[in-house]
Amino acid sequence: MPAGWSCYCWLLGNRLDVEFSESKISDMPDIVKNTIHDSPERTKSAMNNFLYTVGISYLPLHEKAIETAKAIGTVEVKRDKKKSSFLNAYERIQKEVDKGKLGFKRKYVRSASNRERSSIIQGH
Repeated sequence: MPAGWSCYCWLLGNRLDVEFSESKISDMPDIVKNTIHDSPERTKSAMNNFLYTVGISYLPLHEKAIETAKAIGTVEVKRDKKKSSFLNAYERIQKEVDKGKLGFKRKYVRSASNRERSSIIQGH
């Protein structure tokens, strides 16, 4: 389940807004709002990141992402044998807006290491 949310994060954070149908994505923040607190731990993290990505990288739903993140508040993600993490998409969005990052798009897949990026760029 978290893989789908993560896939949307990469796509929304990498591609132009015009490549997406706003009507197809507009219900997704509501799904997050209604299910995040009762979801599996990794899904909570992926959903929170999705909301953050929509709030920063997908301008047509920026305001909706902010409203949804405010309504959700802090999300606790419990970790095996570690302290819980407390995620707050609203605070993350505001922090990035304050830095002037609204509309930010990535150039690379986040999981690629620097060595992999270098190989891709150089064509190896």
